[in-house]
Amino acid sequence: MPIDTVQHALHIRRKKNAQVFRNITRLWDVGQKAQSDQELLDALHPWRDDHSLRFFNVLPYLLGIMSVGTLIFGYFLHPHLQFIWSFLAAFLLGFLAYLMYEPAEPISQVTRFLEERITQLRYGLKFQQLPAYIPIQAQPILVLSKLKQYFPLFNRGTLSNDITQYAATTWHDGATEHQVLIFQYHYVSEMTVLQDSRTNQKITKEIHKDLWGAFIFQMPNLGIAVSNQRSRFFAPYHNTWHSSDILINQKLHIAGLDQHQLAKTISPSMTLKLNDFFQHFNGDLIYHHQEQILCYLGEQNLFQTASKRTQIDDISALRGHLRTMIMPQYQRLQQLMLNLIS
Repeated sequence: MPIDTVQHALHIRRKKNAQVFRNITRLWDVGQKAQSDQELLDALHPWRDDHSLRFFNVLPYLLGIMSVGTLIFGYFLHPHLQFIWSFLAAFLLGFLAYLMYEPAEPISQVTRFLEERITQLRYGLKFQQLPAYIPIQAQPILVLSKLKQYFPLFNRGTLSNDITQYAATTWHDGATEHQVLIFQYHYVSEMTVLQDSRTNQKITKEIHKDLWGAFIFQMPNLGIAVSNQRSRFFAPYHNTWHSSDILINQKLHIAGLDQHQLAKTISPSMTLKLNDFFQHFNGDLIYHHQEQILCYLGEQNLFQTASKRTQIDDISALRGHLRTMIMPQYQRLQQLMLNLIS
């Protein structure tokens, strides 16, 4: 490769990659300063600079190919040329390619940051934070452990039961402002897959599963449990309730503390709202009988995001991705839950 060609390639690489690093730095600054999702999007257009978000790695790739080629040719030519020289040349070319290669991790990191930031601003989610009314000095681990103790829904794993991801937000039902904690529940169970009859030794396998849900605070302590996944509940929700609608009885299982309390609480309007909610969600919903907390736990991933843009290689594509990014399951949960509790 002629010297002037190499110098030209190095110049292009330095210029393009330096611009990408400047774009990354600017994106971090934009995300940290934005106070609304629209303000963040407006900061990305017009960009008034090179839009590239892809590192120029052509030269490292070429050097890597040359390294492999030198090694192969040296292997076949070793009767005429000592292989050690080919190996050293291949090593130097490969090492140079390694030094010059720019990994895409900085771009991925700032993209993930902006995705989290746009969802935080758009939906009012504060990731890995507890609701505002909980004392700031409270330890998150202790608070989450207490919440899990209130509802016997979090004992599915034989090895571990953890709330791994959570986000605090606020919902308005028209009359009351409710503090809400969206969460991901991860549990691990141990399953025996093989047992040796001679040694009685068991081979076990860990089964990892995830569920998602929400704790809604400032709710009446009705003592009601509703599910479309189980036919029986645990104490103290042991009295079942049957609606006058046979189809609803087939889909939903409603239980409470006693029949008298259920008769006062489960009105025809509430039955229809529950039916509407569980047409879109699979899981369990419990109004605690003492604490003013409503807990929902189900299969739908509430943190799942969707966007019309998948490949991001410049600022325009990034803006389109952030602009169209939504949380469909969370939006549906919020809409149906507000309809239920209002």
